[in-house]
Amino acid sequence: MQIKPADLFFTTSNSFISWSIRQRTWGRYSHVQIIVNTEPEISVVSADANGVYCRAVHEDEKNKYAIMTCPGITESERDGIVKFCLSQIGKPYDFIGLASFLVYKELQNDNSWFCSELAYVAYKQAGIRLVRRVQQDFVSPRDLYISPMLQLIEERM
Repeated sequence: MQIKPADLFFTTSNSFISWSIRQRTWGRYSHVQIIVNTEPEISVVSADANGVYCRAVHEDEKNKYAIMTCPGITESERDGIVKFCLSQIGKPYDFIGLASFLVYKELQNDNSWFCSELAYVAYKQAGIRLVRRVQQDFVSPRDLYISPMLQLIEERM
């Protein structure tokens, strides 16, 4: 299966924050990004401590990753997801949201994003609910990774 814009790119690292997120969620991955371009290289919109921005995938991210797609999604829906993500560039990282996620307290800031929240809302605004019974404030990379709406394209462990 071919990688396309709007697919999700899951990664992890050896950092303490990555470890904490994986421990808290029992997940394999601690970060998720939205693919916005595949040529000449894969570019993603990322929401991390630097805020929301677009960048090429780093070489070290290719050591341990997964790429997932939503089968049956239309090109129009893919375009809407990508446009939404690109429109969020420049917004700050949601440190308060990450803290609320880690301690299960609702402290959401609607003008900022953490990674899985951005991916979830990008799909939701296109009419696709990747997860059910999870508020956007508490959606994790693991919640998205195990979504029955997504299918694994490629994984390297």
